[in-house]
Amino acid sequence: MLIGANLIVNEATPSIIDLAQRAEDRGMDCIFQGEHSHIPVTTEYPASAATGGKMPEFYRRFPDVFVTLAAAAAVTTRIRLGTGVALVAEHNSFHLAKATATLDRISGGRLDFGVGYGWNPPELANNGVPWEDRRQAFGEKLAVLKRLWTEDAVASDSTYSSFTESWVWPKPEQQPHPPVLLGAAGFRWQLEDVVRLCDGWYPMDRPEVPARLKSLRKMAADAGRPEPTISINMMAGQMPGAAWYFQDAAAMDELLQKAAAYQELGVQRIVVGIPMDTLDNATRGLDALATFTGLFA
Repeated sequence: MLIGANLIVNEATPSIIDLAQRAEDRGMDCIFQGEHSHIPVTTEYPASAATGGKMPEFYRRFPDVFVTLAAAAAVTTRIRLGTGVALVAEHNSFHLAKATATLDRISGGRLDFGVGYGWNPPELANNGVPWEDRRQAFGEKLAVLKRLWTEDAVASDSTYSSFTESWVWPKPEQQPHPPVLLGAAGFRWQLEDVVRLCDGWYPMDRPEVPARLKSLRKMAADAGRPEPTISINMMAGQMPGAAWYFQDAAAMDELLQKAAAYQELGVQRIVVGIPMDTLDNATRGLDALATFTGLFA
């Protein structure tokens, strides 16, 4: 099982340059970085025991994910570069096709394209997508994106991505295109989209994952398609009030047990959060994860 690092980089954190180099030097398989185009001040953040409904500060500060990962690509040679996740429904299809293909080209084919529907109704609305249409917009734009990646000239008359026949270059380095991983909890309709539209599933670490993974595998088999790849996003301390695994023996043991359980389930990769307050702490997090690469090889 492969080990990766989940980053939340912004102007107040250590540099993506330093983090990407350190992650590669320590044998990480990948780094993932998320995105939000903006956060409307009217956003109601989901309440939880960790946050009490208060918006974590990092949500306000996401940089452009493709510029960020391009910087990481420039200072590394091997590590995979993941979007975790790109909000496809909120993007212009031409811009998204060009940004992803350019990143895949300049990185030598290292993009893992994690995608999601979007959880924030006013953010979607400000980008022209009503909440109730987010699945439709996501599906239409993802289908168009794959055509823009793989066909010479493309026209589309879908509701959320309509345009006349056009050339959009470059095309991705990876063929037929970068792997598409759906970041979603795994409700049945979301698993249907994994099977119908994507190459893999990228859920957060939750108790429901094993049962939903079993359902996903059956759905893929029934559809006669290859089994999707599975990566698990283990926040492991990134939310307020949670202990970092390298600072607490019990937290580290819990993380190791979860990783072993996921390996037993056939998960190909776990992507674990690292602290972003200081470069020293981020390095300590990566050092702790580096011990996993030998345990779960």
